[in-house]
This record gives sequence, structure tokens and C-alpha cells, in this order.
Amino acid sequence: MKKIFSIFMVALIPAIIFLLTSCSETIDNKYLKIGVDDSYPPMEYKDDKSNTIGFDIDVAKEIARRLGKEPQFVSTAWDGIFSALNTRKFDCIISSMSMTAKRLEEFTFTKPYIATSQMIIVNPNVNSITKPEDLAGKKVGCQVSTTAHEAAIKIQAKGTKFAELKIYDQVIQPFADMKAGRLDAIIVDEVVGLYYIGLDKANFKSASAKLTNEPIGVCLKKGNTVLADKIQKVIDAMVADGTMKQISLQWFNADLTSNIDTVLKEMK
Repeated sequence: MKKIFSIFMVALIPAIIFLLTSCSETIDNKYLKIGVDDSYPPMEYKDDKSNTIGFDIDVAKEIARRLGKEPQFVSTAWDGIFSALNTRKFDCIISSMSMTAKRLEEFTFTKPYIATSQMIIVNPNVNSITKPEDLAGKKVGCQVSTTAHEAAIKIQAKGTKFAELKIYDQVIQPFADMKAGRLDAIIVDEVVGLYYIGLDKANFKSASAKLTNEPIGVCLKKGNTVLADKIQKVIDAMVADGTMKQISLQWFNADLTSNIDTVLKEMK
């Protein structure tokens, strides 16, 4: 009997480990740990006092508050943010995470809470660039491993060859290069592009080219549906009571949360 019991316990250990691991991916502690690339204004960035602020930060803080948790932001470079999530450095990513087909296969997402797009930024004196094809022979910049990077690659794959595609670690860098005259155009998230245009209309303007439709959601490790469902309920409540709209108006002076259904239909 003891031998049988021992064998039973040995067989049970993997199940116990699995349950403990699964529990560790739920929000059963004091903090909601959130991965962010905090060099991406106005979505998530550091102010002059090194406080982490931005649209996504306000959204994340409210999600954590409604879950009864304290938000703990884990600053992570974009090119390492997915591997950090998979190794459980944090519980989720709330950092302007576009919901691409590939990412939806590899990770668990909530439904989108905001919709944006990719756009082309040029110098205000440039009138010859209004669509992707006009980037032929131009020096174009974008941030590494982003959907802007993917958009740039797709444009070239369709036959529009740039003079150079410059890839940057942080989104602020191509704007500095364009201001210095080293770039002809930047491909970037619409919300980021509009933010920089608002800061410096003398050096940046929209080329009036909308390249993609991109819903943005909360990204979690594949299979972590327990936490995803809890966060989704909070997001639904924030949309229903107008909180999500209010945060959007505060940061963008526009409601980018009400056109999600339209964007999703356009993507099909």
C-alpha cells in the first residue's frame, strides 16, 4: 500500500507543479506587474522628474486599481519585451501593443481598447510624399521590431525601394534625425506621430497617408486566460462608464476608443 501511495504521489507531483505555475500567472499577489517600453510618448514615457506617464500608463493604473492591485511598471526595451513576458518578468504588456495576426497566434490578448494606424511623417516643406509609393528613393526611419518596421518592409516588398531604411532602438531617435536633415520620412504609430507634430509643427507634419488599421490590446503570456478575463471585465467596465474615452480625450484631444469596431471590420 505504501508503495502504491508513493507511486501515486510521484505521479501527482507534475499536476501540483502545473497548478502552482498556473496560479503564478494569475493576479493572486499585491501587484500587477506591467511591461512597458517607456520611451514611447505619448503612450508611455518618462517625464522630466523620471515619472512614468502616458495614455497606456493611465489605463494600466486604472485597470490595476479596479483589480485591487498596485501597478508595478517594468521598463523593458521593445526588442526584448516579448521574451521578458514569456519568462514571467511581468504579468502583462500594456504598451501600445498592436494586435497583429502573428502576435495573436503567439500570445493571449484582451479585446482592443484603442484603435490607431501607421502614418508617414515628413518635413512641413515636403509636398511630394503623400502615399507609400512616394517613399521610393527616400531615406526612411522607424523603430525596430514594431508594426511601423513591418509596414516599411511590406512597402518595399511591393516594389517601392527606399534609398535607405534606418532602424532605431527608440521612437524618439528618428524624429531627432529628421530634424537634423538625415531622414526624408518616418513611419510611426499615428498617436505618436500626432504627438510629435503637436510638439514641433515647424519640423514635422503628416503626409496624409494612413498605412494600416491597428487595434491595440493588453498582451499576456500564451494561455494566461485567467488574468486576461479579469482584465477584460475591467476594460469593458471602463468603456461602459466612459473612463476609457476620458483618458483618450486627455491625451489625444480625441476619442480613439469609439472606432474600434470599424477598424476591426476594415481589417477583415
